[in-house]
Parts: sequence; C-alpha cells; structure tokens
Amino acid sequence: MTFSDVFREKYRFALRAARANDREATLAGLADLYELFAAQYALNNGDSIVVKAKLSYWQDVFGGYIQIIRNCGLQDKRVQKFFGLIDDIDAPSLEDILSGNGAGVLPPQAADSLPPQSVDIAGIVDAEQISQPSDPLQTQPDAPVVTLPDAPNESTSDLPQPSTAQPDAPPTVTDETPAETVAAPAYTPDSLENFIGQRHIVKVLLKEIAIALAQGKHHLDNILLLGNPGLGKTTLMRLIAAKLGVRFEWMDCSQYRNSRQSMKALQNFLIRIARENEPVVIGFDEIHCLPDELQESLLTLLESRVYVSPPDINGNVKRIPIEEFTFIAATTDDNKVKNTIKDRCLRLKFQLVDYTTDELAQIYRTKVFAKGLTITEEAIQICIPRSRGSIRYVNSFVDGLERELYDANGNRLSTHIDRETALKFFEERGIDNMGLENKDIEILNVLNEANSPMGAETLSARVGLDPKKYLSEFEPYLIKIGFVDVSGRGRSLTEKAKEYLKEKEK
Repeated sequence: MTFSDVFREKYRFALRAARANDREATLAGLADLYELFAAQYALNNGDSIVVKAKLSYWQDVFGGYIQIIRNCGLQDKRVQKFFGLIDDIDAPSLEDILSGNGAGVLPPQAADSLPPQSVDIAGIVDAEQISQPSDPLQTQPDAPVVTLPDAPNESTSDLPQPSTAQPDAPPTVTDETPAETVAAPAYTPDSLENFIGQRHIVKVLLKEIAIALAQGKHHLDNILLLGNPGLGKTTLMRLIAAKLGVRFEWMDCSQYRNSRQSMKALQNFLIRIARENEPVVIGFDEIHCLPDELQESLLTLLESRVYVSPPDINGNVKRIPIEEFTFIAATTDDNKVKNTIKDRCLRLKFQLVDYTTDELAQIYRTKVFAKGLTITEEAIQICIPRSRGSIRYVNSFVDGLERELYDANGNRLSTHIDRETALKFFEERGIDNMGLENKDIEILNVLNEANSPMGAETLSARVGLDPKKYLSEFEPYLIKIGFVDVSGRGRSLTEKAKEYLKEKEK
C-alpha cells in the first residue's frame, strides 16, 4: 500500500466521523494522519529538504486542527472548511493545506511553530512528492516517490479503523500554564450547522429546510419542540428562520394570565405579522400557557392559514390571513398543550434532551473563547455538574466567571479561568457540586421535616415561591437527580436526598 493510499483511507475515516459529528472518532482519525506524517518525516530515506519541510508543515497543521477540535469542537468554521462541509473563503480547505495556499489562515499554534521556508512552500516543487514509508505500511524505504493526492472523495468503503494512540499534539490547557487563545467562535450559535447538541433534531431540520428551499418554498410544516427550560428551543426557532432566509417573530405566552389579555395580545401579534405580508417563522414559546380557547383558535391558522379569533363580548370575530409561515410551538409542559395542536405537528414533533458532558464541555469552550478568554479542563469539569444540563446555566456561569477576572475597581486582572477561579465563583454563590443552590436546599429541608407528602402549592408557600416558578424551575431538576418523588399524594423526599442532606451537615 502506497503512502498516497494510506493517506486517502485515513482522511476518509476522519471525514466520515466529522460528517457524523463524532468528535472522538474525528480526533482519532486526525491523530493517525499526524502520526503518518511524523513517521514519514523520521525515516532516513534520502527525502529532500523541501519534502522534509512539507512533512513537518503538514504534521504541525494536523496537530493544530486536533487542538482546534479539542478547544472549539467540530462546529468551528475552520474545521468545517477543512472537511469541505462549508464554503468559506476565509478558512483553508484541505487542498489549500496540501498545496501550502492556506498557510495564511492556519491555526496560530501550527503556523507559529513552522520555519518560514516550510510555511510558504506553494510552488517550490511541481507536485506533492513524498517518499513511501517503510515497514509500518509494508513498503521499502527506497521505494520511488509518489504524488500525494488532492483531498480524497468518499467513494470507497470498508475503511480501516484508526489507532487510538494520541500524537504529541499541542498540549491541553493546565492550571499551571494558561492556554494560548484560539480564534473565537460566536458566543451563541449563528447557524443550525453550528448548534451544539440535539443532533437528532438538527439533522432532520437541515434536511427539511434543504428540501423546502429546493422546491422554492420558504416554510416548513408545523413544528412542536418539547423539553425542559434552557435547552435551546427559542434558539432553534431563530436559527430555523435564518436558514430559511425569513423573518422571525416570537411570542412569549407565559406572560399572559387571563383569556381576554391573551386574546388581545395574540390578535395584535398576528395582525402585525399579517401586515408585513412576507414569509415568516412564527414562534410561540410556552404555548401551554395560552388558555385552551386560544390554543383551539390557532387550528384555523394551521389548517387554512387564516386565524379566526374567538368571539369577543359583542360576538364579533377577527379573521387574519397569513400566507406563508412556519408555525413553531415550544413547551415545557406538553400535558397542557391541546391534542389538536399536537396532532397538527406530528411529523415534526421533537423532544429536546439534556446536554451530555462532552457537549457541555464543548459549549463552555466555545463561549469562553468567544469572550477572548481561556479556561482549563479542570475548571470546565467543575462547571459541568453544576450546569443542570442546561444552556441557561452555562451562559450564566460563563458571564459570572468572566467577572471573577476583574477587581473591585473594574480592572481586568486576567483572561484565564482556572480551577481556583471556578471554585471561588461557585462557593461565593452557594452552588454545590450537584448544582443545588440555597433555595433548592431549603425545599429539600422542608420536605425532610414533613411527616407526609406535600402538595406543590403548600410546598411553594413554605419556601416563598410562586407555584408556577417552583414547578417549572426547581422541581424538574430535583426529580431528575432522584431527590424528589411525586405521587398522587404530593411531593416527598427520597432516601438518596436524605443521605445527601446528612452529608452536608457534616
């Protein structure tokens, strides 16, 4: 097998992993490519200085991309361009890198480590000539030189699995040595492609949008997003609109407390949209808060694209036609969403899930780098269990950690978040390693002192919370971590929670 063949196979493995958003497999594939160039460079087989320079250059570049993925994830635009997943002239493609044309926008940790003559190698030789490697690839050291291929396509199958050995890539961040700042991605996702997590939803939405646009449409079928607070439902709405190339109009239904107020707000909202008379994404956040009568009134809009209001006190109704729109409803309590709404969103009904540890780590890195800061892996691991699997907590913590880097006079002291910074931040705010705050502990103590299960309203009153706030912001997490049980009789503390409270008292 020639060097060219091995390169193609290893690159295709990494490419497929990147397309599948498999971070660890992509890193393993790039590690194999890094080792491939390193092994070839180490051969004493008469390669010219120019060839050795190219091998060193490519080795450093692949090591640089390993570091970018570790720090910023697979959605970083440089990584996306490298694998040909986006078309961005500001980042090098694989062809640029193999020819040297992309050197000007290489990762700083790769470019800075190269001697000048090995960075600017485009045009030094007519072809990318590399000697074939020896024993590891079952060829002879004195084999003739071959031409390194352009970026391979993905036409072959049965690709070999890469080794799991990690190269001596640029080091990860430690508390002792602040990391070099990598070019910052956006603080919030700027496209569906760059949305971290919820891949089971994003993948479907990207395909649906591609089909709609190919057919000349700027709308999708009705969509229903289900899930706990802070998982990105509103962000997904906004990104869908951006991908469709249309306006985004949003209504927070949770702020309306009575039918008359809700009906007037809903009518004014839809009248304003209708006046624009252009394709639009209409988002209804916490749609379950709309009274049943108003939820039912939306059915005519979904079926015939004309909203017919319930009769007012004089028996009058309003008819509001809206021609091209995408209806997206989001809720944290789908039990209170009318079945008639659910039935009209069956094809594109999605359940958002909590973010995994790896996804949260990637999100932390992205948001920290977007602020021009650096963070250690230890600090990230301190943050993750306190984040409740929610982006809202991540955003709050990143903003708070940034402020820890200033003194009392507003002067920035550092741009580096380490373990001590994170521990101090959470200790001062009373957030323990389970993500529980003082109010959570108060709720647990009230339940612990009770001799029988307690209703939500009684419990909320005892701890000074609005019942809706307790049910939406506190109870779901306490149930999730196995600290509170809910039955027909009410809320009660689990044995796991009792043991936890005992440990805190020590």
